[in-house]
Amino acid sequence: FSISNIFFISTSLITTTGFHHKLLDILNNSDAFNIWCSIIQLIGGFFSVLSYILFFLVFFNKHNKIVIFNKTLVLKFIAYYFFIFFLFIILLSISLKDIFNAFMIATAIISTGGHVGSFGPLLGFYYSSNIYLIIYSFLLLVTIFLLPFFLFIQNRRVLESFYIKSVKRSFLILIAFLIIFFIFFRINFLSFSENLFIYLSYITTTGILPNKLNNILILQKIYPLFFIFLFLIMVGSFSGSSGGGLKIDRISIIFIKVKDELKKLILNHKVYGIELIKKGFYQKELNSLYSLISLGSLFIIGTVLSMTLTGYPVFDSFVVSLAALTNSGEGFLFINGIELKKNSFIYLILNFLMIFGRFEVIGYLLIFQKFSIRN
Repeated sequence: FSISNIFFISTSLITTTGFHHKLLDILNNSDAFNIWCSIIQLIGGFFSVLSYILFFLVFFNKHNKIVIFNKTLVLKFIAYYFFIFFLFIILLSISLKDIFNAFMIATAIISTGGHVGSFGPLLGFYYSSNIYLIIYSFLLLVTIFLLPFFLFIQNRRVLESFYIKSVKRSFLILIAFLIIFFIFFRINFLSFSENLFIYLSYITTTGILPNKLNNILILQKIYPLFFIFLFLIMVGSFSGSSGGGLKIDRISIIFIKVKDELKKLILNHKVYGIELIKKGFYQKELNSLYSLISLGSLFIIGTVLSMTLTGYPVFDSFVVSLAALTNSGEGFLFINGIELKKNSFIYLILNFLMIFGRFEVIGYLLIFQKFSIRN
């Protein structure tokens, strides 16, 4: 029960990363402890979305003022978030006929933390039936649209002004996700409901897995899909959801920039990119993305070097650092057959990566600093 262990577990839960520390195996027989873990990751999921609302409305919404960030909006979001959470519990309680596990699975899904008590990232055998997996998949899909629907309730113009544009510019990436799903479905031996659940679990960086993957023979057939899982956790979900990753809509900004530059090269006598630079909206997002990618890459390189010096293989170091940075946690380690070793120095590094990956603190501060100085 050292301070480094306690701090690592707390950081893992509050950032909704969900690493399964060996200390949890000792305490997992306690229902009170499991409830505490679920509450911590629930709070982490709530504040990660709330922090994005603050950033989005104060920074990107500066000119239009479609929705105003104030105390009333925060209170409305608290009521909205926990109302959806209780709906999750009610639906799962009716389906599972077990309110305790319904509570833990609901918190793991809505927070995208993926910690479901004594099972770690794995669901229990009883809770992994195909009908239950379809229900979980629906709830995972709902988590992606929590923020858009909330802002739509406040002002319908949000949908047209921001989210429809976001979906349009992300069209190619969404098609790529669809193609990956069909590839994923065809090259493994799981059922449709299991494939769908795993797919959505990694897109949202939740990392919960059906109990069937507890079979090492089945798990070994999943190992060759490493790059598919890597793509899902890196780019998965939209901004404002409680999942980690770089986000689909942010990556799509690069395609807009590339398209704009190609037009300038081909037809340099014409002026293009008005929408891109209008009010600086997309350019600010692009600067944020560049900051996140460059700093994230440096952190991964530094983490891999540090972990290899402590005896980790290079591939294992890379997977662990990505699991922390994308907040996919134990689910990404499990799918690659990697176990997190006990090491206080590694815990310290992973704590930093988890915080950076969850709240994107450094990327946000870099642009917000420019915004503050200019204004």
